[in-house]
Amino acid sequence: MPASDLPKAKVRAAVAEDFDQVYPLLQQLNNTRFTKAIWKRLFTNLWEQENGSPGYVLDTGEKIVGFLGGICSETMSGNQSQVVCNLTAWIVEEEYRSASMMLLMPFLRQKTVVLTSLTSSPEAYAVYKKLGFKDLDTAARVIYPFPAFMSNVELITEPEQVRSLLSEQERQSFDDHASLDVWQCVIKKEDCICYLLGFRRLGRGHIQRVGDIELFRESIAQVRWRLCKEIDVKSLQVDERFLEGKKLLLSRLKHFPQPKQYKGSIPAERVNASYSELVVLATP
Repeated sequence: MPASDLPKAKVRAAVAEDFDQVYPLLQQLNNTRFTKAIWKRLFTNLWEQENGSPGYVLDTGEKIVGFLGGICSETMSGNQSQVVCNLTAWIVEEEYRSASMMLLMPFLRQKTVVLTSLTSSPEAYAVYKKLGFKDLDTAARVIYPFPAFMSNVELITEPEQVRSLLSEQERQSFDDHASLDVWQCVIKKEDCICYLLGFRRLGRGHIQRVGDIELFRESIAQVRWRLCKEIDVKSLQVDERFLEGKKLLLSRLKHFPQPKQYKGSIPAERVNASYSELVVLATP
């Protein structure tokens, strides 16, 4: 059908009830790991956020022809609270591809919000790059277990004990993720603690949140064997920005198909993926 004959589409905020119309679009992404129930998590207000929205849809009034998801959360940058929005699935019916940018504009207008894209397609990566998104990470490090003397470093995995050691903001994160397919633990050294959150996939523990980055870099070599054992995985994976080039025996780089990206005034090492599609859609 010629573009001039197509029903005009408008952008509006998505609501939970849109899921059944958006799901056929999500199926076009060909991710066979995700069932309908898993995709529906993007349309569920998991953290009971006031005025929470799954993102934006392109709607002709007769049907939904496009969707760009967004998962919003707050993090601390210095002493300031910072809103971060993870951009998720971006899919538009072929006849309406020329209107794709309309879905992104409401996010770009939020000048004080940090935007992230952690699983971009090649096309989306190029668009974000032109719009000023910076590369967050080009690779992760896969870390294999190796026994080490833990000295004065502890790994704590018992949920109530973990929760009791966390800061107020970390405790909120712990509670928010209690019902999801994630693991949470603490590395403790004297009075310092490092909160870790991640998920399991294909025998690997993917670390998505690192609290005390310096303690993590200092102690990961000591705790990796115990951590793999506690969360029942054969290896760990963590984005390179959390290691800042630290060398580890029995580890290797794994490059992403496209770099992870972000846009905003927050240090790259403070960007974590605990409130992102990587965690929300995680399956063991």
